[in-house]
Amino acid sequence: MSSWTPTKYKTRNWAEYNLSLKQRGSLAIWFDPEMVWEAAPSGRRGRQQAYSNAAIQACLTLKVLFGLPLRQTAGFVASLLKLVGLDWSVPDYSTLCRRQRTLSVAIPYKGSAGPLHLLMDSTGIKAEGEGEWNARKHGGSRRRLWRKIHIGIDEETLEIRASKSPAAALEMLLCFPTYSTKSHQTRSLAA
Repeated sequence: MSSWTPTKYKTRNWAEYNLSLKQRGSLAIWFDPEMVWEAAPSGRRGRQQAYSNAAIQACLTLKVLFGLPLRQTAGFVASLLKLVGLDWSVPDYSTLCRRQRTLSVAIPYKGSAGPLHLLMDSTGIKAEGEGEWNARKHGGSRRRLWRKIHIGIDEETLEIRASKSPAAALEMLLCFPTYSTKSHQTRSLAA
């Protein structure tokens, strides 16, 4: 019996292959010039915010997307705005740090055309304690803490539409009625 050998592919379209490799590294980030970058006056006493929530959210999105610390995020956004040719001031790292704690992010919601079919799932999330391998190898020094979370996923769009972290004694079946009242446009619920 002969041994398996991997199939060897020969690239013959080097020009297209080279362009496709270059395209993998391309980056396109658009800043809408109509975007409200400066915050509107709040009407309250005291110093007004200089940057809108959309500006802070755009900076923090780039921070998370590229895994940057806050100082590098401010520099990155400043260089992007300079490349685009927009004369906007950039929030500094302390402003980003303060505002990220209080920023409420609006997650876009796409309604479903027909009835909502929720796929229910439960999972455990470790909240405290060492890793499983370490506990198995050396013995757990203390009790590991797990939290149970129940989620409802839209069958059509695969978006998480409902979530709940109940008390440990509460079973998932008791959570089904609460999902139907807390998720948007729930018309039918099937387990």
